[in-house]
Amino acid sequence: MAYKILWYSIPALHDNTNGAAIHSKIMLEALARRGIEIKVLNALVGDDVRGLEVFNRIGAQIGDNKERKVLQFTDSGVEYFVAKTQGHTEPTILVSDQNLVFDLYQQLLEKFQPDLIMGYSGDVFSTVLRREAQARGIPVVYVLHNGYHRGYGFVACDLVVAPSQICAQSYLEQDGIDVKAIGQFIDSERVLAQHRDQKDKIQYVTLVNPTPAKGIAIFVKLHEVFAQKHPEVPFLVVKSVGDYHQTLRQLHYPDGTPFVSEGQPCSADSIQVAEHTDEPRLIYDVSRVVVTPSLCFESWGCVASEAVMNGIPVLSTNSGGLPEAISGGGILLEPPESTKKDNLCLPTDEEIAPWVEALERCLNEDWTEACDQATEALGLEHSIDRLLGYIEPLMQKAQKQRDVFGKSAYFSALCMKRRKQAFEQKAAQQQQAQDQAQHQGLAAAGVTRIAVRNQVKTGSKSSKKNRGGTKSKRKK
Repeated sequence: MAYKILWYSIPALHDNTNGAAIHSKIMLEALARRGIEIKVLNALVGDDVRGLEVFNRIGAQIGDNKERKVLQFTDSGVEYFVAKTQGHTEPTILVSDQNLVFDLYQQLLEKFQPDLIMGYSGDVFSTVLRREAQARGIPVVYVLHNGYHRGYGFVACDLVVAPSQICAQSYLEQDGIDVKAIGQFIDSERVLAQHRDQKDKIQYVTLVNPTPAKGIAIFVKLHEVFAQKHPEVPFLVVKSVGDYHQTLRQLHYPDGTPFVSEGQPCSADSIQVAEHTDEPRLIYDVSRVVVTPSLCFESWGCVASEAVMNGIPVLSTNSGGLPEAISGGGILLEPPESTKKDNLCLPTDEEIAPWVEALERCLNEDWTEACDQATEALGLEHSIDRLLGYIEPLMQKAQKQRDVFGKSAYFSALCMKRRKQAFEQKAAQQQQAQDQAQHQGLAAAGVTRIAVRNQVKTGSKSSKKNRGGTKSKRKK
């Protein structure tokens, strides 16, 4: 029997500013290619509202109108139900938005009858939804993409998975939560550059998502010092979330001097700036080195993995899962102490010196073999195999014990009984209509068969009559 999975998360998986959404979507598409039926329930919510612009195109393609409360469409073998909430970021979600999402959720539980709920969202409302699934005999898997769920008990979850070993270990040590590491989900077709053979295009030292937590202070200091020795090497930042230029104005040197002074030239002025893109291969097309100087705990580090899959060495901090994400395809360094304490503080000249040396190595050494080995280790299908090893037993168990109308964490027993009766009545009506339509089709086909059969019988009698006449003549 084929398996069925319902993914639930408040954030929309089509939000291209949300790394967790991007890689969850890739994971589900890979599971669908393995023959699992997947449906997804989201709200019209993103990390950044700019990441939701894709829904304007989707709405136009499916002929959406303002009266509809949900966008329903299929993308890459996965069916999506996106509740058109009034709030478009998690802090702005309204009670009416939650009611709409819950109504869609319980309908999918009863009509789709999934073998597994997967997803994320650590809010109280989402915990209630996961509890509802468990009450109906459907197991729940929480998909972690970061280290920000400290203190969260995952009380309504049968399994918690995360990409890196270090992330799983940190939850076990700090919170006593048993988390299984499965690897990351990266679609090579989406990220592999198409024109890296054109050497004249490959030029930049690149940082994606220039925010304080992602190490913008380290990057601009690295540029400031490196440009004095190698002014011919261009630097590039690719915007994602936040206001890049506003962030620059917040930076300062260790003595408190502002990095940007009004009316004065700034070393960052020569850093090229690119807008956010949902085509990451364009970034890797023009990059010689990717820098991931993250100061926060990284559950993985997808940009780093995508870079090495393109044969691009990565210069990185050793934060969280970044070593696993790079897998030997670059150089790892301790973050500068000044910037580690204050993410808006640029490193000192002494602290940035190892980074300058490491960048020269990344630019001048041959990283082909190291990146090839890393690419093999980072294969998507390896991660899918590990994930299936954990979730298949849960889905097999659900197919034996699931009863979507048996119990509920929210509805009363009598209410569930009425819901079951209404569901069965509607199903019976639909079956009756289907049988009637089939009967009418068969009746029309039956007339034709009867007519043909009569013709055959008539022909048979005529033949017998002719054979009988022949015998009479012989007797005479």
